[in-house]
Amino acid sequence: MNLTHFTPADMPIPGRLVKEDFAAGQFDDCCLYVLPSNAEASEEEGKKVFEETIRTIGESKLLNKYDYAVLDKMPLLDNHPTLSKAIKEEQCHFLMPLYTPSKAGKQYLLMKTQENKMVEDVALLIYASERISKDSVNELLRQYALESPEDFCNYTREAVKSEKFWKNYLASIASNLFHPTFGMRASLPKIREILNIKGVITHKKKTEMMDRLLDNVYKYRRNKDEKAEAELNYVLSSLDIEVLKLLLTKIPKKLLKEFYMTANTKELAKDSTMRLEIRYIGEIDKVNKADGKYRLFLHKNFNQIQVHFGLRDAFIIYLIYIIDRCKHDEVDTINIKSYKKLFLKLFEAVYNEKVEEEHFDKLFKHYDEEGNPQQAQIKNCYADIRAAVGDGCDKLREIPSPYYPADAQAHLFVLKHKIRIPNNLVELAN
Repeated sequence: MNLTHFTPADMPIPGRLVKEDFAAGQFDDCCLYVLPSNAEASEEEGKKVFEETIRTIGESKLLNKYDYAVLDKMPLLDNHPTLSKAIKEEQCHFLMPLYTPSKAGKQYLLMKTQENKMVEDVALLIYASERISKDSVNELLRQYALESPEDFCNYTREAVKSEKFWKNYLASIASNLFHPTFGMRASLPKIREILNIKGVITHKKKTEMMDRLLDNVYKYRRNKDEKAEAELNYVLSSLDIEVLKLLLTKIPKKLLKEFYMTANTKELAKDSTMRLEIRYIGEIDKVNKADGKYRLFLHKNFNQIQVHFGLRDAFIIYLIYIIDRCKHDEVDTINIKSYKKLFLKLFEAVYNEKVEEEHFDKLFKHYDEEGNPQQAQIKNCYADIRAAVGDGCDKLREIPSPYYPADAQAHLFVLKHKIRIPNNLVELAN
């Protein structure tokens, strides 16, 4: 359950993240619910830990307003089968609906803990909630900036001129002990690389970025200027919590609703014209050994490109997701650890090489009890999948989110009829 202050929002979180198409009306956002079967053991200690955690962080420094409640009985969740199933499987102590205004559907955090770990786990749960919410709000603000740049810049400039904002910003670069809600920012190494900045992004440089805010929005709208995007990402990700709250109240309801629908990965998958093809090539590339006898191609209109993975294991993991998507009309979270036999079969088929079970087991050497990769090779596989498939989608100007699993709990949103894969690979799963 370890998180760092620079953990991307799509990386694994404490407990289990569950997504439903719509919210369960019985639950309020950001309320930490103690589930009935565990109420007696968790109610008193959980409330004490929860209140102390909020008091330590400080409500004014949180994007969300949190509450605590004990459920006397479990509400009926007949219309939310994924959530209902996850609660039974996890036998968890806590449930929290997340506030994600720019995300499609509804997300819930489920967490099972122990008495001696409750303080750490509740703190991490609040941290994860803040991180996911802030990432969602930043997406919304990004869309707001592109749709209404003048209004966005006017509100933002006024907000960041406040003394409070600059105190928070200067404090964050003066100390390595970041407060969780101030550490959730865009990838700083990547931003520094694009902007050719070495070391700390200073007060002066930050001020210059703010002065260029409107110009950067226009540049990004015109030609996806990389430098303008990097500066825009940095400014958005370092906004104070109070600024985010203020800007949310200024966003027009129409835009809020439109963005909510646009961000729906399920809808994006339906509207996409791109197809995936696993094609038999017959030989392994002598230079890039991850390009095996079977390779992934993306097709859009009359264009096609081959996707080049960096890791052989990553391509085999991706094949498992592809095969599972082709075999089912509806998919849910899969436990990749249970696909050992299929992994070994696919590896031999693609790379003409037999690997022992120990090779697969090493991928999960530091995989936690909830199925989330920690410091493990499998974590690198998910990162390689996102990078390789994402790069291919960028070249075809296609939004990549429907085509790769965002994290260990996610699956592919791409529709099964838009996937082509040789039958002999699918049959290996039987």
